Amino acid sequence: MKNLIATILCLLMSLSGFCDKFVWNSKSPYPSFARHRAAAFSIGNKGYMGTGHINSGTISMAYTDWWEFDPSSNTWTQKADYPQPRFACAGFTIGNKGYLGGGNEQNFGDRDEFYEFNPVTNVWTPKATLPVANGGGFGFAINGVGYMALTGSLFSYNVTTNTWTSVPCGVPFQDYSSGFVINNKVYVLPTYSQTLYVFDPATGITTTKANFIGEGRYAACSFAVRGEGYIGLGWGVNTGNVVKDFYHYDPVLDVWDTIPKSFPGVRRNYVPSFVIGDNAYFGTGSNGTNLGDIWGYEWKLSVGINEQSQENTITLFPNPTQDIIHIVLSEKTLVSKPLFKLFQLDGKEVFSKSLTEMDSQFNISELAQGVYVSTITDNQHAIVSTKKIVKN
Repeated sequence: MKNLIATILCLLMSLSGFCDKFVWNSKSPYPSFARHRAAAFSIGNKGYMGTGHINSGTISMAYTDWWEFDPSSNTWTQKADYPQPRFACAGFTIGNKGYLGGGNEQNFGDRDEFYEFNPVTNVWTPKATLPVANGGGFGFAINGVGYMALTGSLFSYNVTTNTWTSVPCGVPFQDYSSGFVINNKVYVLPTYSQTLYVFDPATGITTTKANFIGEGRYAACSFAVRGEGYIGLGWGVNTGNVVKDFYHYDPVLDVWDTIPKSFPGVRRNYVPSFVIGDNAYFGTGSNGTNLGDIWGYEWKLSVGINEQSQENTITLFPNPTQDIIHIVLSEKTLVSKPLFKLFQLDGKEVFSKSLTEMDSQFNISELAQGVYVSTITDNQHAIVSTKKIVKN
């Protein structure tokens, strides 16, 4: 019973960032020259990174090399070069192809080229040029549509027609803004701002969320994994230098918090990232010195596999809910005589029912609106499922 209570408390604290199932892992370094302002995206179970820039004294060089990262073997493989020497490009992934464009040429001039990368044929194909030449843009994809934020304006890309369309949007995009996509919405932290904007392409509505709790920054690293967003590194507006702190955002609670385990690498800015499954990878960048190290923010496999295999046998819906919680179990889970409980975020138990059928419904309309933690435990008091439940 003590272990059960400790686990529940850890889960409750994790909503405020005190427990963390991710680990920082140093990965195989970038296999070519150290650089900053590189670009990256993922396709399937592989990551891709390349292009970029070095400048030191009178040296200013843009790169074309492009590499594939396999997390299963922690190895890099060189692929076809990007068609132009560029840095500060932006892009996105749709289906099994990647898209990249814009950026700066070696003399820092903004460019409007746009290319499609096919990892199967290892070929870059030119596509319709960007509506605006821009370096330091922000790219993302939602529901099979690509988007590029360029010099303050947002444009959508239709893969089928190979056309760009201006998209009205209330987000004040700036060069080197940070952002991530969660549940078909894009969350954006503009350069040097602490205001988090969320844009829903389905409705065209832009709203603001909880303010970023770190200092505003420029050219940070950002990504989303397991339903939460992350922003860190970059050039701090208050510090006046590159920083190495990281923060995560929970869209259900609309809360920012620090990451319990500090990033062990060196501070930097101009850091590209890509996500494969539950893991994020990023690296290169600059802190006055060009960097070539690569890092993984990885879900602990021993925890992740167990949790996923258990929760794959349990369905709980709707969430959010106003009154009814519907729970569907597998026959294997039902045999363990499971118990369903709800806890407030302060740890107080507010609801408890035995699950005696594979398909159960409970009315929680009397509970106050807010966020709760649900647990399903077996007859040995072991937790087999934990979820956040939002009561509207």
